[in-house]
Amino acid sequence: MHALLYRSRARPGLLASDLNDIIATAQAHNPTIGVTGLLLYGELSAIPGAPGEFVQWIEGPEDAVEALYARIENDPRHSEPSVLARGPVAELQKGSGLRLVSDRLFSSWSMGLVRLSELPATRSGFLGFAREWDEESLPAAA
Repeated sequence: MHALLYRSRARPGLLASDLNDIIATAQAHNPTIGVTGLLLYGELSAIPGAPGEFVQWIEGPEDAVEALYARIENDPRHSEPSVLARGPVAELQKGSGLRLVSDRLFSSWSMGLVRLSELPATRSGFLGFAREWDEESLPAAA
């Protein structure tokens, strides 16, 4: 099982309806290609009008994950995408304390959305967030 973790800047003026569209599209499309994951979105409340940022973990068959990321790179709702990590899920999560469900971190999520004020925009930051999130047993599926 392959995973890719990236961050990107949201286009200025991104609306809640845009986020809803991203999730609705992912939830409809991702199960058909065997992809699961988690999308984090955050805005800097101290700077009104500043663009928000995304951090996303995508997991599934390598060809599907890489093709999906190529689509994201060309999505006008994203700018400045940057890969933080990519490779086998089991390798990327080593040392994080996360419990793998099957061979995925987010096996029951076609794509979940979490809004945060501070994004864990590094591999270790994301895995630390995911570990705490996993331990708190948040809703099972989105």
